[in-house]
Amino acid sequence: MLFTLDQAPLDTPLILSEVTDALLSDRLARMGVYPGDGLMRLDEEIHLGPVRVQGPKGDVVLAGGMAAKVIVHHDDGHKTPVLEMRPGETGHVEGLVCGSSLAHGLEILGIRENDNLRMLHRVPPMSYHALLESRMIHLTEGTAAKIWGEVDGSEMQFAITGRGKPFHVKKLLGGSRALAMLEGLSIAAGKILVLDSVTPAQSVGGGGRTPIVVAMKSGLRLYLRPDQAGRIQVILDRRVP
Repeated sequence: MLFTLDQAPLDTPLILSEVTDALLSDRLARMGVYPGDGLMRLDEEIHLGPVRVQGPKGDVVLAGGMAAKVIVHHDDGHKTPVLEMRPGETGHVEGLVCGSSLAHGLEILGIRENDNLRMLHRVPPMSYHALLESRMIHLTEGTAAKIWGEVDGSEMQFAITGRGKPFHVKKLLGGSRALAMLEGLSIAAGKILVLDSVTPAQSVGGGGRTPIVVAMKSGLRLYLRPDQAGRIQVILDRRVP
């Protein structure tokens, strides 16, 4: 019986039959994932927390969804998403499991295929309090990481800017859902934000859509959006007793 991956049974051996989206198929193939490969959709709840990594442009913060989409080939040969890297681990970007908008945002941060990365640490839940056109807005650390701009002639993410200085928004990073959320807060290119304070925030889960977690037989784990999983067709693996 043929299923789309988002409708496939949990914790059951499956075989990848077809990827109906050409871009996603190409990205998976670059990481060695092809029709006929064994996989399993896992019954797991995942908190996609932000991480701080060192890349070609220096230190950057990746929102959890971003970190789940960047696959790293570690120096010892195994592959994982950045989300699963441990502090101090290094490797190069093997591929991206995302659309073109997020890929472009990652490129702005200096993260492309074959670039070297080092995991620094996971970012604790924080609230960013900022002035936007004389009103106070409140952002999570993941949201602040998706705002790219300039302070005193230096380009950076809002997540790593200093307090009290005008931050000129140049670009919003992420996929269509992230862009719509930021625009809903009236944050757009040309706006000016001023960071007032950063305070600890209580973690209450990842928020937004829960990713579909897939374990490939090779050991690689993928974190897919529901719409991505809906473009992957699988069948039950009858070879497994």
